[in-house]
Amino acid sequence: MASKWRGVFKHVSLASLSNRIRQQVSKKSIALFFCLLLILFLSISIRLLPIKWGFTISEFDPYFNYDVTKYVVENGFSSWSEWYTYRAWYPFGRDIEYTSFPGIPFTGAFLYHFISALGFSVTVMDVCIIFPVLMAALTCIVAYYFGKELGGIEVGLLSSLFLAINPAYIGRTNLGFYDTETVGIFATLLAFLLYLRSLKQENKWYVSLFYAIMSGLSLGYVFSSWGASRYPFALLTLFTLILLIIKQYSRRLLISYSTLMGVGILIAVNIPKLGFHFLKELEGIAVFGMFSLLLMYEVAQRFESYKTKVIFITSFISLLGLLAVILWHFGFISLPLGKFMSVINPFERTTIPIVESVQEHRPATWSSFYYQFGILVFLAPLAMIFIFRKLTNEKIFLITYFLSTLYFAASMIRLTVIMAPAICALSALAIVELLKPFISSVIQKPEKKRRIRRSKRMGKGFSLLPIVCLFLLILWPLVEGLDSAYAPTTIASSSIPIRDQIDDWSEALIWMQNNTNLPEDTVVASWWDYGYWITVIAEKTTLADNGTINATQIAQIGRMFMSNETEALTILKRYNVTHVVVFTTIGLARSGQLLYGDEVKWRWMAKIAGLNDTKLEDTSITSYIAQVWSQTTQDPNLLAWYQQFSGFALPKSYTVLTKLMINGAFGQGLLPLTHFQLVFSSSGWNGQFPPMVFIYEVLY
Repeated sequence: MASKWRGVFKHVSLASLSNRIRQQVSKKSIALFFCLLLILFLSISIRLLPIKWGFTISEFDPYFNYDVTKYVVENGFSSWSEWYTYRAWYPFGRDIEYTSFPGIPFTGAFLYHFISALGFSVTVMDVCIIFPVLMAALTCIVAYYFGKELGGIEVGLLSSLFLAINPAYIGRTNLGFYDTETVGIFATLLAFLLYLRSLKQENKWYVSLFYAIMSGLSLGYVFSSWGASRYPFALLTLFTLILLIIKQYSRRLLISYSTLMGVGILIAVNIPKLGFHFLKELEGIAVFGMFSLLLMYEVAQRFESYKTKVIFITSFISLLGLLAVILWHFGFISLPLGKFMSVINPFERTTIPIVESVQEHRPATWSSFYYQFGILVFLAPLAMIFIFRKLTNEKIFLITYFLSTLYFAASMIRLTVIMAPAICALSALAIVELLKPFISSVIQKPEKKRRIRRSKRMGKGFSLLPIVCLFLLILWPLVEGLDSAYAPTTIASSSIPIRDQIDDWSEALIWMQNNTNLPEDTVVASWWDYGYWITVIAEKTTLADNGTINATQIAQIGRMFMSNETEALTILKRYNVTHVVVFTTIGLARSGQLLYGDEVKWRWMAKIAGLNDTKLEDTSITSYIAQVWSQTTQDPNLLAWYQQFSGFALPKSYTVLTKLMINGAFGQGLLPLTHFQLVFSSSGWNGQFPPMVFIYEVLY
């Protein structure tokens, strides 16, 4: 047997083997591979830029996701459904199963076990920090295939490149941003791609069914990971309705849509946070309505008489509409939850102060669109002109995708991340169409005659100019992407938008975690922004955080800060609070720095508490401080700033928040405290600026 195999390999030389490989792998395939490799390298490199300021988790919500991932790793996947913690949302506690999604912590835990099984020594935090960077790279690969489906390899490559360097997408997939969008955008784009493939007429029925099932699984992954799963759920239904309206119905559409939604809904109803109630929401009812319409079209095709067909369709739609009205009347159909409804109707947000108070919930402006997308803002609409020349299912979907995300992104700036893949694909399509005549001129073979050859060379030179100019304009998103990524994680800069290491919050959290004088039953009150940090890093019990659904409790915290000491003490005692944390940058004003702390958040505290913020305004403190500072400087710029600062309003001098901030930043002399004792002050920015984080013990 051995001699037989030796005889076979005797005739197989290394040269012949390489020739066979060279014949099977074209130069085009090799070039494509290296282009994709370069895009992935670019995507990963940009998102690793924050590592300069430390290898840490960023923002606030990612710390909760990390905490759940760590718990799942330590206690097993089944522990997620059994975890009820009183360390958050005290004293009521938080049921993790019914208030969070399992998608991202389960994916992170799986990745941790996989890397560990390969023999690498990593911590759960290491995996969580690098996770968004890896998911962004995978999403760029999906973006390539999505773009390829729309317009070929060139469109695919440009779509992937644009997404890799897009500031809107970078902002949600940067190093340490371990949040739901990392999984959500990936799975959403994958679901779209697979559904479009399932509708291709050239596919055999079992191939289409396979793509539809995989699309349903991807949609289910979105359901298990992201609150914004309502968007792809509704978009796929809207796209299917458009296909019906333009008479693109086929049995393949019925099978693909019903399979996709059947698999997706089966997963959704088993996610406790969604459950069967999710199907009663408007988009859930729309899915069932769409399925009924598809069945109607299938049955209608069996009628030979046109008149009978029209009567049947009219009667069916009328009955379906009547049924919807009856279900609405008896409360079986509900509108989306408040936050999602405020995206559809931005004016709804003005009635929900807790939603309006979040910066990323604000409406987008044209300047923010241009910052995040650059020239793509102009290329995307241009692409529609080319699309309407030859409409396909894929291009109809892309237009629907772009226009819907444009509306939602304009309504809420955070949703530009959903818009990013659509505008990247559209812009890629526009560029390919724009450059086709110029590229054809460049690659055209010269004629034999000398005179003609000279004119062709001049034509090539002229054709190269617009190509170069267009690609130089495309560099703008790359510049902005680098600028967006090159910033410290939120905690590394103590949530101040400055490219510098500021350790105030890290010091405060480590102090709370390690201080033996703080008992295990320590309950910390702070504004909800910092709840996750205090719970996860400091390992202390908090009243509210970024995920608190009990708006009444947040309102009580706001009222406590806006009350005098006696009234505040009553609220704090109700929740067994032992310590209060405030974060203020008011001391930085002396050096001309802008303000970012609780001194600018107090208006939302008042509004959420149901108080009139204008009646609480007081400029006497800031006027006095500015006057004192003015006596110690001759700098005209600082004097102008102090004049501006003197009109900056804080809450009334008797309020707890003002007293805690002023005492921390300027000492006990201005506003004496009776029931609060300062037990910790951070060291300040580089030791040159005043401290910003202060912890007070409550004296009952």
